[in-house]
Amino acid sequence: MMKRYLLFLLITLAGWPAFAQKMADYYQLPSAQRQYDRLLTRYGGAYTRDRWYVSLSGFVRTDRAKLDNSFNGLLYSDRVTTLAGSALVGWSHREQWAVEAGYANMPIHTEVVVNSASYPYAFRFTNNRQGFVLRGKRMILSTSGPWRRSGFWLTGGLWLMPNNGQDKGQFALAGYGNKDSHWEKPDTIRLTGRTALNTNPTAMLETGVEYNLRLSNRFDMGFAVHKLWGLGNSLTTNVSYFLNGRDVQQAQLLGTGSGMSYGVTLRYNFVVRQTLAHVLDVQGKQRIK
Repeated sequence: MMKRYLLFLLITLAGWPAFAQKMADYYQLPSAQRQYDRLLTRYGGAYTRDRWYVSLSGFVRTDRAKLDNSFNGLLYSDRVTTLAGSALVGWSHREQWAVEAGYANMPIHTEVVVNSASYPYAFRFTNNRQGFVLRGKRMILSTSGPWRRSGFWLTGGLWLMPNNGQDKGQFALAGYGNKDSHWEKPDTIRLTGRTALNTNPTAMLETGVEYNLRLSNRFDMGFAVHKLWGLGNSLTTNVSYFLNGRDVQQAQLLGTGSGMSYGVTLRYNFVVRQTLAHVLDVQGKQRIK
């Protein structure tokens, strides 16, 4: 019996160092790798450093041509609203700055409206709808923390419209003017118009605000409002006013593209480089360097 107790005591003493080592490992500070894994789990992912993306946009566009002579209220230029779209490639750096460029199917219009006695006549003309844009963006307010991409961006861009001097169409309208006496022969009024593209490329400036919403690590959605200023006329409509066969007045409508756009964008991030921010940065605290 004594031998059994001695054997049990020897086995216990032999296994005690291994058990004590496990207890020490349990109470020791976690490793750097374990801290890294805990931070990734706690904050839902790594801090996005930069990314490349492609985007498709659809937007509603409004513009109005400039009219220099209304023929005493006979003519006016109306606002035109139409749908447009674009395809862009972009790069975002640390969710602070971004730049994107690409092609857009974005029309510029002139619309001549003639006030007649019965109802107005409208003649609308459109350029080739082609445009190229280079846009810069700056994050001004994040709505979901530095490890996400949701927030408000301030944008500014430059548009280039490649015109080709093509003739876009013409119109003619005739009528009779009223006389004070029914014995007098009424005046014959005739309006003719001709529209053509500029022979040189023209440009537009753009500024706007966009809200970007992160859908997943690969997809974003944006909602944008842009204001555009035309730097030159892409489209020109010349109108002549004839009274009893004589050319009396001239008017001109310039389609510069100035107006507004309201759009929705879907982005796919095809290259994403990530790094984990320091825990104090992620929590919004300042580190002492």
